[in-house]
Amino acid sequence: MNLNHKLALLASLSLASTLTTQAAATRIAYVDPFATARGNAFTATADNASAVFYNAAGLTQLEGTEVQANVYAISLGYEYDGAAGNESMDDDFQAVPSFFAGHNFEDLPIAVGFGVYAPFALGTDWGSDASFASGLAGLAVPYEATLAYVKYHAVVAWQITETLTLAAGASFDDTEIDVKANAVEFDGDDQTIGYSFSLLWKPSEKHAFGLNYQAKTEVEYDGTADYSNIAAGVHNANADLIFPESIVFGYSYRPNEQWNFEFNLDWTNWDRVNSLVLDGPPLPASLRTYELNWESAFIWELGATRYFDNGWHVSAGYTFVENAVPDTEFLPIVPDSDRHFFALGVGRSYDHFSWQLTYQFTYAEERSVSGAAVNPAGGVDGNYDLESQAVAFSLSYAF
Repeated sequence: MNLNHKLALLASLSLASTLTTQAAATRIAYVDPFATARGNAFTATADNASAVFYNAAGLTQLEGTEVQANVYAISLGYEYDGAAGNESMDDDFQAVPSFFAGHNFEDLPIAVGFGVYAPFALGTDWGSDASFASGLAGLAVPYEATLAYVKYHAVVAWQITETLTLAAGASFDDTEIDVKANAVEFDGDDQTIGYSFSLLWKPSEKHAFGLNYQAKTEVEYDGTADYSNIAAGVHNANADLIFPESIVFGYSYRPNEQWNFEFNLDWTNWDRVNSLVLDGPPLPASLRTYELNWESAFIWELGATRYFDNGWHVSAGYTFVENAVPDTEFLPIVPDSDRHFFALGVGRSYDHFSWQLTYQFTYAEERSVSGAAVNPAGGVDGNYDLESQAVAFSLSYAF
């Protein structure tokens, strides 16, 4: 095993983890277009079927049954400027659908819900001819990755008093990943079980507090590592990864029936993700281990909605996401940095139907990377910029 082969192996493994953790680490998870328009500040509001995801305790606010279908489409406009050259990522829109259903029992203090959504279903592609992925030094640098993560989540909410509701849920998660570097392609899949707890406390009509806890899940991707491009053959491989727990706190202030303001603080325990070990190939441990050293991070979310008497409503929101990836573990496929999200949305509710349309703009503060371990020649080092756009749309039916 030569040095390039070893670096390619480590790069493929590190990307398998960092792409999987990227969506969770940034904790964007924009699932409901109405919540998206509010900067994702929805944990203390949670008054539609998507509460299954944001705060299941909110399902007791439904009147009867509600079903909701959503789509969130995003274009990732990343650019790289460094010693190796200038590059732009493929910025085609990628659509992420979701579905939710909730029912509040009329004669019982109980509500139930079910959701199917893909909070980690995005892909990135710089192209195999990217400057930092070319040449002997670039063999280690992954240039493309696709992750599908579908969660089937069932929840039950119990309204203990007129002001306090608790909820719990369990999920079946199905995930698959495909990572490409010029020296290797790694793909694998797995299924796992997750659970959640949430709380909604409304001491008055003007004030509401929400808390949502998502437990960590452990995934073992089972698949293959293909080194055919460097004549090293195909090896069966699996990798254990952890999706750490997250806690979201929300406070909603409603001065009257026309306005709803909310602030959320979201924390994810990324300190759990310290290393990645590949099992399967007949290689020494030094060739199957990669140090990640992720750092726990916060997300700050602020949103407001103005309701009108004719069923129309307009929302606006802002989200700030802290960077969780140090320079030494940086990969171009995951150009993590401090990010700012701005959103604006409009919707309307009828007797049974409602719809929501949202636009979101994102930019990242320019990040200068130096000392990235994945490319010893320094080709990964440089400046990374992001300008991204997304649109989201939903249809709901209540009966």
